[in-house]
Amino acid sequence: MLQLNLDGKKEFDPILGEDTWELFEVIEDSFGVDFGDYHDICGITVGELATVICKKANYPTEDKCLSAVAFYRMRRAFGTLFGVPRSAIRPSASVADLLPLRNRARGWELLQEHLGLNLPRLQFPAWLFLLAIVIPPTLLAFLRVFLGIRVSAIWMINISCALYMVTFVSIIPAIDERFSIPRVLPKPCRAFSGLVKFVSAHNFAALGANSSENSVYKALQQLVAMQLGVDAEGVYPNTRIPDDLNIY
Repeated sequence: MLQLNLDGKKEFDPILGEDTWELFEVIEDSFGVDFGDYHDICGITVGELATVICKKANYPTEDKCLSAVAFYRMRRAFGTLFGVPRSAIRPSASVADLLPLRNRARGWELLQEHLGLNLPRLQFPAWLFLLAIVIPPTLLAFLRVFLGIRVSAIWMINISCALYMVTFVSIIPAIDERFSIPRVLPKPCRAFSGLVKFVSAHNFAALGANSSENSVYKALQQLVAMQLGVDAEGVYPNTRIPDDLNIY
């Protein structure tokens, strides 16, 4: 993490890295708490952090299953916004089928506004990246091999760089609303059950959380795993942040 020293110069923070900082921000947002200076909790275990969250938050004592709350809220939203029948929304249902590619980006935006919850970000289509990488060298090879246009290695590199920039810039406006980007669902959220897990973990306070420390820990465990792309079963109460998570 870059910080400013007394001379106003940037220097790396040897204790708190960008990944850890971002993780703490996501946790604060989900649980509706303020940790203050992250240096004070750097090195804390997941179990200890759950206790800190319970002490800082003022959740009601009513016990709720947040996954069920998220499931029913999202099912109603899909029905209201997109006319999806309730019978079509099951844990195993494909979110891509419920919200087809056409106008998905706009629909995703409407869904987030309607729910008032944090949803996963849609991703940039991988094939467009591949297209942007393949087009420039292919075009240059065509000019040299088939049209006999001779260019030096330096010119090849310079022209390739220029074509890469042009390709990336031109891709975005070339896609109309039906193919708005980003528009690809993250892999863990392609099934409705996966989307529900994400929403439950990233919106603990907003979904009407309860004060059970075990519930807080379970949600925290899931949130850490999702944020870092690891198996939730590998996140234990004694797992230290960031030391045992292989992040900085």
